[in-house]
Amino acid sequence: MNTKIKTFILLLFFMGTVPLFAQKKHHKHKKKKHQTELTAQDRYKEADLFAKAVMYKQTGRIHQADSLLSLALQINPKDAAANYEKARLLLAYGNNADALALAKKAVEIDSTNKWYQVLYADLSKINGDYKAYLDTYKKLCEKEPGNVSFENELAFAYYFTGDYQHAVQAYRKVEMLVGVTPQLTKQIADLYLRLDKKDSALMQYEQLVKFNPENTRAYAMLAEFASKNGLPKTAEWAYHQIIRLNPQDPYVHISLADFYRKNGKPAKAFEELKEGFANPKLDVKTKVNLLITYYSGHLNDEKRAQALELANVIKNTHPNDSLAETFYASMLYENKKYKEARPLFRKLVASDSTNYALWEQLLFCDLYMNDSLQLVADAPLAIKHFPQKPIPYLLGGIAEFQLKHYKKAKAYLEKGKELAAGNSNLLENFYSTLGDTYHALKENKKAYAAYDQVLHLNSENTIVLNNYAYYLALDGIQLDKAAAMAKKAVDLDPYNQNNLDTYAWVLYKQKKYNQALKWEQKALNNGGKNSGVVVEHYGDILYRLGRHKEALVQWKKALKMKDHSKLLKKKVKTGKLYE
Repeated sequence: MNTKIKTFILLLFFMGTVPLFAQKKHHKHKKKKHQTELTAQDRYKEADLFAKAVMYKQTGRIHQADSLLSLALQINPKDAAANYEKARLLLAYGNNADALALAKKAVEIDSTNKWYQVLYADLSKINGDYKAYLDTYKKLCEKEPGNVSFENELAFAYYFTGDYQHAVQAYRKVEMLVGVTPQLTKQIADLYLRLDKKDSALMQYEQLVKFNPENTRAYAMLAEFASKNGLPKTAEWAYHQIIRLNPQDPYVHISLADFYRKNGKPAKAFEELKEGFANPKLDVKTKVNLLITYYSGHLNDEKRAQALELANVIKNTHPNDSLAETFYASMLYENKKYKEARPLFRKLVASDSTNYALWEQLLFCDLYMNDSLQLVADAPLAIKHFPQKPIPYLLGGIAEFQLKHYKKAKAYLEKGKELAAGNSNLLENFYSTLGDTYHALKENKKAYAAYDQVLHLNSENTIVLNNYAYYLALDGIQLDKAAAMAKKAVDLDPYNQNNLDTYAWVLYKQKKYNQALKWEQKALNNGGKNSGVVVEHYGDILYRLGRHKEALVQWKKALKMKDHSKLLKKKVKTGKLYE
């Protein structure tokens, strides 16, 4: 193949790349002196290198393309297209500063090529030269005033440089070219807000609605804008237009509920939530998440009741959905409706025994219903499925203790305690119940050691302070320690009749009868008049003070009550104190 034919083919290949890259132009005007120094062979070689670089770039061989472009620019640094393509490669590498220099050079060599200017403008923005970025797009828009892409970029350039007024004008031109659209409406309205022109921003959304009177999205945008900008009547009107156009849209009711909630209308918010939750088009998971969002944090009784009612709506709308039923059961539980919740939890664990949370709520239902017989039946089943979870052992131990099955309680509690290692709150409960269990088994040293563990974890546990002090007093040992603990329990909970009675009884054991009388009277005045233990103790103290007739009167009262001592009948019969 002769040289002329090779050159012709090469030029055809090169010219074929123009739409994808940049067109090399050889101007016929008079060249500068150093340009005329290029020989025909140099021009051919440079064109060949450029063409091969373009081919390599098209086929993904970027490094080879980069090397060939560098060689081409060594031969002819004034080649605009080569500078442009090299700049694009450097941009891809992240070498933005050098890319900007080459793009600028390409524009200086050939100021008529719009793609060179686009690259130069974009690189100017990347490199922080916002003036060049803005000025270049001004020129591009002047040359092609109907180019939507350029007008859009100019508007953004104004916005980027903080010239919001000109940005509005530029976006207005775009709007004239493409029409009123939701995206443009929002962009222009946001700019008006930055210019503190809320009325103009509102007019943008009203214009969107006017041009799209059957489009629910337009009303939704108006509603959102009005809601955020203190225009509640406009927002409410827009929401109701959405309902008019699409009454089956569940999301509008959720949005309207949120609007009412934020505007201090909780009753209307609740009604809209019910409307939205009753729509089967809205999935259960979304409804549950929304309900949790609306009713999070500390709830009063009214809020809890509302959450339960909404959970019931979800369950009725999705009767075969396990999540809906689970959530309804949980809401019953939160509303302390344990009797209604328990059969649902039992049904749920029967269908899915792997859900530990359901088992735990079932066990707590048993506990809060004081159904120890059912709790001792359910706890082993929970333990069977979850042998490493400590709470079933704790609750099983508590139930066995309440049924006076102390050895079984001890077995549960000692096992569960090991599983609760590191959880101070759980350990506190384990050791507290263990202390009571050991004492019931007359393993007093173990009981006191368990109570010491509790107070090590929480020195202000009033129940343990009270029980520990009372048992020490009954045993007649460490009475000073007992007195200190009993007094601390009273200080922490001064109106608790049990605490007051225990402190009085410890003082009685210390033979401080006058002080004991004072505190026992406080116990009587705080509900102790209905306690056989408190009234009997009061009689014992009176007896020690020599007030035997008064003591007998109190003993007789106590005999008619529950929880008195086994010696009380003998005291009443003989009129004497027995301990």
